Amino acid sequence: MSPEPPEQISTGVTVLDTMLDGGLPYRRGTLVSGGPGTGKSTLAMQFLQAGLDTGDRCLYISTEQTIEELTDSFASFEFDLAHENLMFASIHATPGETLEDGEQFVLQTLNDGERFGEGFNIPFTSQYIHEHLQRYQPCDRIVLDSASGLATITDGPDRYRRIALDLIRFFTDELEATALLTAENHGDQDTYGHTSVLQFTTHGVIELDRELVNNDPHRYLSIKKMRGVDHDRRRVEIEFTPEGLRGAPSRRSQPPELKNHAHEPVGIEGLDNLAGGGIVRGSGVLLEHDGRANLGAFFSQLLAFAIRNGYSIVLVPTIELRQTRVEALLASHDISLEELLETERLHVVDLIGAWDQTVDNVYGPQGTADELINVMGSIRRDSDKKQFCLINADAVIHALGAADARRFRYHETYWLTPDDMLIHVTNASVVDDQINAFYGDAAEQILKTWIKPDGLQYLSLPKSPCGFVGSTSLVEYISEPPYIRVQNPPQTPKNPYASE
Repeated sequence: MSPEPPEQISTGVTVLDTMLDGGLPYRRGTLVSGGPGTGKSTLAMQFLQAGLDTGDRCLYISTEQTIEELTDSFASFEFDLAHENLMFASIHATPGETLEDGEQFVLQTLNDGERFGEGFNIPFTSQYIHEHLQRYQPCDRIVLDSASGLATITDGPDRYRRIALDLIRFFTDELEATALLTAENHGDQDTYGHTSVLQFTTHGVIELDRELVNNDPHRYLSIKKMRGVDHDRRRVEIEFTPEGLRGAPSRRSQPPELKNHAHEPVGIEGLDNLAGGGIVRGSGVLLEHDGRANLGAFFSQLLAFAIRNGYSIVLVPTIELRQTRVEALLASHDISLEELLETERLHVVDLIGAWDQTVDNVYGPQGTADELINVMGSIRRDSDKKQFCLINADAVIHALGAADARRFRYHETYWLTPDDMLIHVTNASVVDDQINAFYGDAAEQILKTWIKPDGLQYLSLPKSPCGFVGSTSLVEYISEPPYIRVQNPPQTPKNPYASE
C-alpha cells in the first residue's frame, strides 16, 4: 500500500514554511515574482534542494540561461547541482524556420544547441514544449525559471493565460509534480500583463521585493495568496546565505526564557489569539484608537470579564463611558451597575463630569496630581480584591498636564500587583506626541484599533511580549455576547497563542 501523499511540500526556507503552515500545497503551481536580483532563482533552487535532501526527483527548467550560466549563478551556494536526482532542461525561443509555417520562433535547448530535424526546427508552442519535457518524467518537483520566457509564444494576455494554465496542469497533473514558477515583476511596468496573468493562473503567489531602510537596501518576502492555506500575511526580510535564502525574523516576540508576563483571555477569541493568550496581567496595556472606532463592545466585554473573574474595577471613564452608557453595556451582560457600586466592586474617578458624583464610589474631578494619586491610592488600599483598571489616559493628561500625568503613571505602576490588570485608552491625535510616546513606552502590550474610510474596523498588535506582533485583524459586531468578533490570526486553529 503506497503512503499517503503529503499535504505540504517544504520550500527549504524555514520561515516561509512556517508562514505557509508547513510548505507549498502538494501538486499545485506557485508563482514567485519579483524584480531583478531579489532572489527568485535562488528560492527556486532552494526548493529543489529541499526535495533532493528527501529523495525527490527534481527538474529545473530554464528559459533564459544555459546550464553553464546556472552553475555560475549558484556557485556561491551549497546546492548539490550534480545530484543524481536533479535534472536540467533549458528551452528557448529563437528565430528560425519550421517545415509547416516557415519563419517563426522555434524551440531550441540552450544546454546542447539541439536541433529537431535537418534544416528545419520545431515551433516554440506549448504542444512541443510538453512533448520535449515528457522525457524528464517522473518528477516530484519542477521549477520553471522564468515563465516570462514563454511570452514569445503569444502577443496577447488571454492566450498567454491559457498556455500558462495548460503548462501548470501539465506539470501537476501529467508529471504529478509540485511546481514553482518564477517571473519578473516590474510593478507598473508590467506592460504586457504576463506577471499579472500568472498571478491569477497559479495556485499561490510569493512576492519578493526590495526597499531602502535608512538608505540601506533590504530584501523582503510576502505571500500574496495561497489558496486553501491560512497563511501568515506579514512581510519578512530575506538575506542570502550559503544554504540559500534565510527569512527573518523567525519570531517577533521575546523567547520564553525572557518572559515574565502572564495573560488573561478576556473572552474575545480573535483578540486573545492575536495577543498571544489575552491581555497582559501585572503590567500596563495601551489601547489606541482613532476617535472614530466603536469601542463600546470592547469595553462591555472587558468589564463583564473583570466582574465574572473576581476583579474590583477602577474606571476613569472616556466620554463614551458616561454613566447611562456603562449601565446599558453592563445590562447587556446581565450585570447591574447599581449593585456593583453598592458592593464596592466598581469605583469611578470621573474627570470629565459624566457621572452622578453624589453616588457612593463615584469620585469627582481631581484638580491636582496629588489629589488624584490620593484617591487612587485609597481605592487600592481599601480593596482586598485584584484590580482591573480601565483608565482614560486622555482625560488624565488634559486634567493634569503632561508632567503630572507622567508622575501619576509612575504611581500606577507602583500600585500594580502581579494579579492586577491596567489598561489605558488613548486617542493619539488629541494628545502631544511626546506624552503619547511615553504611554506607549510604559506599556508592555499595545493594541490599536481604527476605522478605514470604507467603514471597516481593524485591530492590530504593534507591541506585545508574545502573540502575532505586527498582524492586523478585522473587527465586526455580532448580536450575542461578547457582541464583538475579532478575526483570528493565521494558523491559530492549529497553533493557538503562537508567538512566532
